[in-house]
Amino acid sequence: MSAGGDEDKGKEGAAWPVKARRVAPLPPMQKMAAAHLARSHQETAPVTLLGEIDAENLLALIEGLNAGKTEGDPARIGVTPLLVKAIAAALVAHPALNVGLIEGKVHHWAEINVGVAMGLPDGNLIVPVIRDADRKTPAAIAAEIAELEGRARSGRLGLAEVRGGTFTLSNAGMAKSARWTTPIIPLPQCAILGVGRIRPTAVAREGAVVARRTIPTSLTFDHRLVNGLPASLFLDTLFELIETPSRLDLGGTEAT
Repeated sequence: MSAGGDEDKGKEGAAWPVKARRVAPLPPMQKMAAAHLARSHQETAPVTLLGEIDAENLLALIEGLNAGKTEGDPARIGVTPLLVKAIAAALVAHPALNVGLIEGKVHHWAEINVGVAMGLPDGNLIVPVIRDADRKTPAAIAAEIAELEGRARSGRLGLAEVRGGTFTLSNAGMAKSARWTTPIIPLPQCAILGVGRIRPTAVAREGAVVARRTIPTSLTFDHRLVNGLPASLFLDTLFELIETPSRLDLGGTEAT
């Protein structure tokens, strides 16, 4: 017999022994996201590779790119646009991770469209897409992210702006306590990269222990589509591009 007795059978939540302060349905956007993430968790075979990137050279590059730009200037470039650019470049080199599984068939995408997960003030999460990220400059990517974030916060994002991603970046850098994340792969994509807060870390350099600012990373990929070797090689290239950002093509091939 249930805690609430036979009369409670079939009444969802009726037997729970704690009184609720308030009962409310999931908001439509959150309900849709919950169903999508639950499906991903049930259907994929996720594996997560954890790493840590030396960010000193990347941060020095950002400082140079922002020279002469005041705080709050919309033309300033942050870490996320350069991460998007590096991810796109790594996908060019390792297209095995730029795939999706739809109805039992592997789709090798002809575009590199990087979704950027964004938290909204109401607690919802939305993932607008930077299309053809490999062809855009970091400045163009930064401007597009700012525009999409503004539209998301005001509820003006269209369906086309959140569909068509081929890879996703989830930046949890705003969290002070959490170091690594294990993000859920957005279907039908193959992989998602989670990054954490940049902070000084003790590392070995030329026989000495020094403090270097690092980015914790978590690459979660669907083992049904790709195994550990291609995923590791993708991460190797991504790390090289971020740790030696002079290798990044900052010019792009289109103006926007």
